[in-house]
Amino acid sequence: MICDALPRRRLVHLPTPLEAAPILSRALGIELLVKREDLAGLCVGGIKSRLLEFAIGALQGRGIDTLIAYAAVQSNKLRDIAAASARCGMKAVLLIPEGRGADGPVRQGNRLLFDILGAEVRVIAGNPDAAAIMAAQESVRDALAREGRRAAILDRRLEYGIDATIAFVDAAEELCVQLRDAGKSPHSLFVAAGAGMTAAGLALGLKHLGSPMRVVGVSVSARAAELGPEIERHAARAAARLGIPTRLHAGDVTLIDRHAATGYGTLTPALVAVMRRFARLHGMVVDPVYNAKVALALVEEVGRGTVPAGAGGVFMNTGGSPAIYDYADMLCAVPDAGDAQRYGAAAAGAR
Repeated sequence: MICDALPRRRLVHLPTPLEAAPILSRALGIELLVKREDLAGLCVGGIKSRLLEFAIGALQGRGIDTLIAYAAVQSNKLRDIAAASARCGMKAVLLIPEGRGADGPVRQGNRLLFDILGAEVRVIAGNPDAAAIMAAQESVRDALAREGRRAAILDRRLEYGIDATIAFVDAAEELCVQLRDAGKSPHSLFVAAGAGMTAAGLALGLKHLGSPMRVVGVSVSARAAELGPEIERHAARAAARLGIPTRLHAGDVTLIDRHAATGYGTLTPALVAVMRRFARLHGMVVDPVYNAKVALALVEEVGRGTVPAGAGGVFMNTGGSPAIYDYADMLCAVPDAGDAQRYGAAAAGAR
């Protein structure tokens, strides 16, 4: 196993399920498999718990007792850091930007879970840039040090970014074993691309193992021209840590950024429709921020023939379902437009 020599704190039920989606497959015209990272097991599941196995494994050997991180109000990363901290007897200090849902008497989704999990949440001003975010995290770390605590910052620019990428090299190897045992050879693997570590690790692992399966990263906010070099950089750092010769190059990952223009966390009628479609044809709810964009891109690519009719595909559900409750007003505002009848008919025809 590629990553076996690295320190690790087990938090996740592995392997995460790889399940068939026969009704959805029939409706799409491809053989779709779903990699259920949303069922990983820590708290409410999701990809961040997998990577925290490596991050916390390394940190606990250094006596770290507190984890510090910044992200959006509905961040899955922050939720899983809070959950992992609770599981490991550590303290979590979570920094979030001021704005809708940050603070107040009524909290929803992941923001509510931060409190239930016992994290200390600090709201910081405005929309800070990268330098301001790092400065805020360092200020918290230094203040905690004066209190006698040993704190680590979990930020993709630091060691956390390498650990995150390595975790998905490991996931790629896990997926290859599952596909081999099932006798499947999918054409493409569709996954959300935020900062790019997940796509980088999957693509690096698959390339190193000689898999022909293509990683399709669906950007949630960044343009492909910006995200591509970041993915290459993440992969290079992970490969160096692992001591493997494989490197990613431009073109090793297909990036789709046409849904990035709507902005991070912006829900459109098309995204609502595809959330309903996946729910009604597979009984699986995808989150509105990441996986809805992946589902929409997958449907569009099948329609364009980029994924050939009858070919296989893997949809990686990276989790994030608690955020859906903070989008209830937007979800309810988009009319059903006969989706229930249309998808019900499709399901009946696929049986």
